[in-house]
This record gives sequence, structure tokens and C-alpha cells, in this order.
Amino acid sequence: MKANLKTTLVIDAGNTRIKVGVFIEEQLKEIFYFGNQEWGQLKTFLLEYHFDQSILSSVRSEKETTWLLQMMPNSIYFKNEGELPFSHNYRTPNTLGSDRIANIIGATKLSNTANLIIDIGTCIKFDLVDQEHIYQGGSISPGINLRYRSLSEFTGALPLIEDYTIPPVIGTSTNECIQSGVMLGIQSEIDCFIQHYEKQYETITIFVTGGDAHCFDIQAKNGIFVELNLTLIGLYYSLGTYAS
Repeated sequence: MKANLKTTLVIDAGNTRIKVGVFIEEQLKEIFYFGNQEWGQLKTFLLEYHFDQSILSSVRSEKETTWLLQMMPNSIYFKNEGELPFSHNYRTPNTLGSDRIANIIGATKLSNTANLIIDIGTCIKFDLVDQEHIYQGGSISPGINLRYRSLSEFTGALPLIEDYTIPPVIGTSTNECIQSGVMLGIQSEIDCFIQHYEKQYETITIFVTGGDAHCFDIQAKNGIFVELNLTLIGLYYSLGTYAS
């Protein structure tokens, strides 16, 4: 008789949505998404879905995080406390977000070279792990929505737009000029950083992840892997390292 396979729920509660990954043994089999107004659906899912173990990473309020943990008995809460599960040269390790830590763990599990992780979401985060698997640091800048909102909220006349497509370089209207500045500005930022890291490391693997990664032309370049589930993968593997 075939033994039952272990089912693990991995929950990444981000700023704009909650992402739930279902791992059967070490394989990511399904992903479910819940928006900010879908707490009822999430509650029903957690009550009805059978799982053997779970781990939660959350950047949400303490109230929302506590509610999620109460719905997941014996769940591990992944957070930055104590020793990190990797070496680092970071001067403020206690300030590293749980999503960045999970991405680092996921990248080092998937690649033995130096790794550059580009996470494109609410913020755009670059994180570098060298060939010795030592985390060196990176950069953080505003994501698409933050840039659009800042232009609208901190000026008197600029509109708030929500177009995430890549526009022509030369905008022929105010909306197009904003879109060009934001979207092509981010594209140029990404390309420039990639060139910088590739000059420093002869062999480097680049992972692209995050909810807005699909908006940019990155995957066409050599040595770049779009892994939209890198955070979930890192959280899963942390069950045997950081969170144990």
C-alpha cells in the first residue's frame, strides 16, 4: 500500500494579496490567490483543505497575521528572529524582510552559482548572494504602483494612471509621459543593475520574481530565469532550516 504523501501549505501574505502554495512532498502542485476583500473565501479554504504542516510569512498588520495563525493550528510563523539560515555581510540583518530571506533561501537551493534575485512587486528589490552562498545585500526602490501614486499624490495636476504596459519612449500626452517615465524608467533601472552585477561576477544566475515581473522584458536575456514562485519555494525549504 502506498504511503500517504505529506501535504504542506505555504502562505505568503503580501501587501496586495495572499498567495497559498500547496506542496506535495517537495513539489509545488497548486497555487491559490486571495485578494484583500476575500477573507471569507480564505477562511473557508483553510477550514476545508487537509494539510500536514504549514508555514506563514506575512507583511500584514499584527491583527491580520494573528487571525491567519489562528486558522492554521501548529503553523510555523516565518519571521526574522535570531540567526539567519545563511551567511551574510549585511550590516543590519534584523531589518531584512521575510520575503527577501525566503527568496535568498529559494535561490541558493536552486543554483550553486552567484545569484541575483530581482523581486518586482510593491517595491523592486535586488538581492545578491555570491558563489559561496554569502548574502551581500542589494537595493530597494518603489514599484510601479508606488511611482504612479507618488506622482499623483504629491503634485497638483498629474493624474493617477494604472496602465502597466510598456509605452513608446516619447509620450505624446501627459498620461503617456507618466507611463513612459515610470515603466521605461523601471525597465532601464533593471537593465542597468543587471549589467552592473554581470560585470562583477563572471558566472551569475539571475532569478526574477514578484507579482509585476510579467510587465517587463527580462526573460529574453541569457542566464535569467523567471521564477514567480521563488518566495513560496524558499518558505517551503525554510521548514527544514530557518524555521525548524
